Amino acid sequence: MPLKEIEEIFKPIKSGFTLAEVLITLGIIGVVAAMTIPTLITNYKKHIIETKLSKAIATINQVVRQSEAENGAMETWDKTITPIEYINNYIKPYTKVLQICEGEGSCGFEFKHNVWLNLRHEGDNYYNSPFTHGRIPFIVMDGTMFVFGTPQSDGFMDNDKIIIVDINGSQRPNIFGQDVFFLERIEDKDAIVPYGINLSQKTITNDCSTKGAGLYCAALIKQNGWKVPHNYPIK
Repeated sequence: MPLKEIEEIFKPIKSGFTLAEVLITLGIIGVVAAMTIPTLITNYKKHIIETKLSKAIATINQVVRQSEAENGAMETWDKTITPIEYINNYIKPYTKVLQICEGEGSCGFEFKHNVWLNLRHEGDNYYNSPFTHGRIPFIVMDGTMFVFGTPQSDGFMDNDKIIIVDINGSQRPNIFGQDVFFLERIEDKDAIVPYGINLSQKTITNDCSTKGAGLYCAALIKQNGWKVPHNYPIK
């Protein structure tokens, strides 16, 4: 066989894509990305909520149990001391407190009236800030902020027994049910549980919606096996 014919047989086959084929492929990739990325982001946000919220509840229950072992039942703790003394005496010895937030504008929060918003993206008249109504916030080592009612807290809207958790501190969005959650102390069970857990399913679901406030979102998550429901109002 002539050498030229042999060279033709073993000559590399050149292949490639036309510009049209490349553009079509990129278009398909773009459409798929547009459809899947928002879902991936939402699922990631849900995972963060599930992980940090469950950890925060476990942490604060452990802290209170340890404190009660040395100081007696939480309901008997000294109510004549200042909020700072209250945290220093009953909380700080039992967890690593990074910072106690002493007033508006501290711990990275802006100095403004509506630090937190509800699920309607409105300033809540009573829980619009971690600093009002005698509450005292403190941040632990993992960045979670707990907001306790103290001896100086009034009892309106359950303020004296509610414990608020901001799972990422001053970082945004600072919205109820997104990173701000409400817990409550159940005295006869010696436990801190999601606020409103004993309310009806309808009440909890209506509250944890885009038309609600978001005070009972932690209760909704607990009722769903500590998993964020598929129709949860998250953005």
